[in-house]
Amino acid sequence: MDCIFGIFDVLGFTSFCENCDSNNAEKVLKIMDDFETDIPKMVWANLDANNKAPQEKKEIVTSRLRWLVFSDTVFVALPIELSADPDTLKFNLIFFTILVAWINRRMFEIGLPVRGAVHIGDVTISKRCFAGKSIVDAYKLGKRVQVAGTIISEQARAFIFNTFPNPTGFNQMFRNLIIECDVSTGKNTSEKLKTLCWFYLQMGLNERFNIHMNLNRFIREKFTAHGKKLLGQKEKNKVFNTEKLFTEWKIANFLDYQRSISPKTS
Repeated sequence: MDCIFGIFDVLGFTSFCENCDSNNAEKVLKIMDDFETDIPKMVWANLDANNKAPQEKKEIVTSRLRWLVFSDTVFVALPIELSADPDTLKFNLIFFTILVAWINRRMFEIGLPVRGAVHIGDVTISKRCFAGKSIVDAYKLGKRVQVAGTIISEQARAFIFNTFPNPTGFNQMFRNLIIECDVSTGKNTSEKLKTLCWFYLQMGLNERFNIHMNLNRFIREKFTAHGKKLLGQKEKNKVFNTEKLFTEWKIANFLDYQRSISPKTS
């Protein structure tokens, strides 16, 4: 079936397994186990702050999500039907994008930064397994970058903005969520890629992410949470590259804000 999906791997998971005490590990893994129920509820609470959406609509959208959390991998997909009502398609994309942004944010907050990709394509999904060339393509895309971040494939980006062509309303939300940045792809190499920026997502009672002034120290603390170690230069480079990415997110949002308040000229 055609799906828009995200696949995310925890960075430093081996070190987490080797060094995290059992009580702390149980608490963190419980949060991941509950993603399937807790995060959709949170998204609904934000999208339907007045609780006006029919319960059957909530159940239909939530039940269409496909989840798999296994070891260091989180996979979530939402089937898409191009023949569906345009408003239904738009809502499903809004719901899915907010959901994966919150996954990325929550994983970082609990000290398990992830790297991954959001893609679109044909996916075969069973109760406990998933398969398809598009999944391999997404995995390779995410694996290329040396940073705690999620890449939006060109196909997924095009699909989203073709669905929301009007430069107002939710198009603005997607422009704040999908930001092109110079992302490290290895030693002394980088590439301009679309990244999923979860810094400025604010819906309902959920506040924007608290961006710390000392990004390097803050990011390092998240990479080394739960006893994790930065054992080699490659791991240390991911901290540096993530700081660079977060800095670009801050700049992009500031420039967007400046444009929004600048007087319009004819």
